[in-house]
Amino acid sequence: MRLLIVDDGHYIVEYLKHLLDWSKFGIEHIETTTNSIEAKELLNQNHIDILITDIRMPEVSGIDLLHHVHEKKLNTKVIFLSGYSQFDYAQQAIRLGALDYLLKPVDKEDMEKAMRQVIKNIAEKPPKTPVAEKKIDGLGYLLSVISGPSPLRYDHSTLDTALRNEHFCFFHVSGARGKDEMMLKDHNGGRDFIWITPSAITGIIPESNTETVASSVDSISFSEPFEFSQKHAVRHIFYHFFFNENIGARDFTMLSASSALPKLELGEWEQTRKNILKNFAKLTVKKQKLLYLLEFINLLYSTTDKIQSAEVADWIFNQLSEPNTALQSILQSLTQLDRSAKFSNQNIVHTIQAYISNHISDCLSLEDLGKIVHLHPVYLSKFYKQETGENLSSYISSKRLEKASKLLIDSNLHVLDISHLVGYKKPQYFIKLFKDQYGITPYQYRRQQIK
Repeated sequence: MRLLIVDDGHYIVEYLKHLLDWSKFGIEHIETTTNSIEAKELLNQNHIDILITDIRMPEVSGIDLLHHVHEKKLNTKVIFLSGYSQFDYAQQAIRLGALDYLLKPVDKEDMEKAMRQVIKNIAEKPPKTPVAEKKIDGLGYLLSVISGPSPLRYDHSTLDTALRNEHFCFFHVSGARGKDEMMLKDHNGGRDFIWITPSAITGIIPESNTETVASSVDSISFSEPFEFSQKHAVRHIFYHFFFNENIGARDFTMLSASSALPKLELGEWEQTRKNILKNFAKLTVKKQKLLYLLEFINLLYSTTDKIQSAEVADWIFNQLSEPNTALQSILQSLTQLDRSAKFSNQNIVHTIQAYISNHISDCLSLEDLGKIVHLHPVYLSKFYKQETGENLSSYISSKRLEKASKLLIDSNLHVLDISHLVGYKKPQYFIKLFKDQYGITPYQYRRQQIK
């Protein structure tokens, strides 16, 4: 299960993260953030089972996050924290579906009690989230099954559930014709599980359709059947079918002990290229090279959308059988990414800033800004700080307040209206930020400037 901890206090987040042995409650992955706007993005993009959040935060409150959970029909269970003991907050939280309400400072015993209640609730009400299978990234899903975990991969647990108990086979067709491609697409269960490279068509097909397809597509070969839920078996079948290599759990253990994957930092592509070249040189056995490169391809594909799925499919199904050849292709792409980053980073910053200026009254979520410049929302924050030395949220706030100061002088609009025009739905919060920035309230600023 996945846990998300949200509080605008960094110390509190770190305290909660280490308060319990979360693994005892089945928590395998913990996300934390002090940015409540970012919390929405994490809820949208990751299957979060449990959310522990402060009930009162600037811009997006814990109550807002709970509303978001309901609106998006997420299965996330929510525990609220607060330094405020007013009963009306507790009433509102419980009425909206929070499972518990804890006062700060949080006691370990109280948190354990709350977690036991949450786990019991999850066990009693298993999630029933519908899955739009046709919209999935089939290549990303396959990589999530045959590789180790990567930091920003979207969660596929609902798809795991949808595909449970169904048997599939890998297939390969050399020199395929157009009608073969159509036949395979018609019989792959409507899923994005077909990859076309210059020399072949490869993919995944329901076992129940293999006999029909075999009678119509010449020279097609199938792997033995598998279930996606049996990930070790899928890995073994994948490597044996495509590369004629027998891979076991011990091989993954040996790889992780001898050649750690490089840490990817946005824009540091040249350093990443050097690291992968150095690590690859240590490997002497072909199957270890295959494992290492596929793990790195997975990490790369799940971290940046600058690498297209067609290019990744070509690496895996066309080039990876010769690891040294595949390595050169991957290194070339990293060099291109590095060059592109150097030329485009400033343009990305300008694009973000121009969009903010033109949409100052909008929500300006990390997800929306990330789509504009093709960056993952989490990496967008890191990228902007790296390039400008300033937090993106701070920049947005400063531009909003700058716009507000001009409106206070150049218009007769009420402060409430100005607050909304610059993107703040809560006037009290706007007034607080304005006073923090200018040392006086908006009303005082207007009187002072007009004199």
